[in-house]
Amino acid sequence: MTLLKPGMCPLLNENLIRLLRDLKINTVSDFIAGNAEELARKCSISYKVLLSIRKVLFAHFAAIPISGANLYQEVISSVAILQTGCKSLDRVLDGGLYTCELVEMAGFPKAGKTQLCHSVASTVAVESKQGVLYIDTTGGFSGQRLNEILDQKGCTQLTKQEALQRIQCKQVFDIYDLLELLEEVRGRLEQGQDGANVSFKMVIVDSVSSLLAPLLGGNQVDGQALIGHLAQALKVLPVEFYTSVLVTNTVVQGESWDEKKPALGRSWQSVPHTRIMIKQDPAVGIEDTAVPLGIQRRKAVIIKSQRQPTGTSASFVISERGVTDPQGSDTMAVSPATT
Repeated sequence: MTLLKPGMCPLLNENLIRLLRDLKINTVSDFIAGNAEELARKCSISYKVLLSIRKVLFAHFAAIPISGANLYQEVISSVAILQTGCKSLDRVLDGGLYTCELVEMAGFPKAGKTQLCHSVASTVAVESKQGVLYIDTTGGFSGQRLNEILDQKGCTQLTKQEALQRIQCKQVFDIYDLLELLEEVRGRLEQGQDGANVSFKMVIVDSVSSLLAPLLGGNQVDGQALIGHLAQALKVLPVEFYTSVLVTNTVVQGESWDEKKPALGRSWQSVPHTRIMIKQDPAVGIEDTAVPLGIQRRKAVIIKSQRQPTGTSASFVISERGVTDPQGSDTMAVSPATT
């Protein structure tokens, strides 16, 4: 809040400010929000003079109005949709990963979250030709796995080399190091310097729960505060710099014995714009011979979205090619969410 001071306006002298303070009008906001006729009468000045002062203060301290049309043009010129490399996942995400949103992929251990991150990173680097910052908090990042996925995509040696140069990996195993790294990334984006002449359009954090979950078991106040700090640091990137952010999370026991839900509690659930639960595909049994050995079939279910109905789901497979569509499947199902 800005305090009223002499010199802000030629007509705003010390005597008038003293009279305003007697009326509990101490700030610019108080003055502008006050009843103009009543203030003019109580301060013994003309209504016209008071309006002139308000006009000057508006010009200096009020935000510049922006029309809805201008905001819309800014969005459509800045927002992009990055493909995941899996058409069924793209449909669940209403086209792909938006560069103004934070998306969470939650699932049980071995659900394929890290495989999905590798697959998304390689697709964004090759097909969208955009920079990717891969933040690894579990030690699961594998350059060899990225190389394998790129080989399976049929990339030439030059294309593969260029793609790998667009992907930068940072390993952090402490929440404070992660916060420091995100602040550094924000600074680079503000200056237009992302390092190695790469402009990040995708930031992947695999995973947030590995750093935050241990802090929630002891001092809840500290843990919740750190969740708030991390949420703010992550959401700045898509909101201010039109960067797509993908985070992974684990699952915990729900209210019933067969219910699973994303970890980190209620304070975190409002952070992602879109939340997807990765499950074992119920259409595939343990003895299902239709699924080749070494290929895992999963189901992605929307549990929160700004555009898609809750319960929207699709199947995908994890193989040496990364995350892809099931063979012979090109459909998306809508059903009530079970999480």
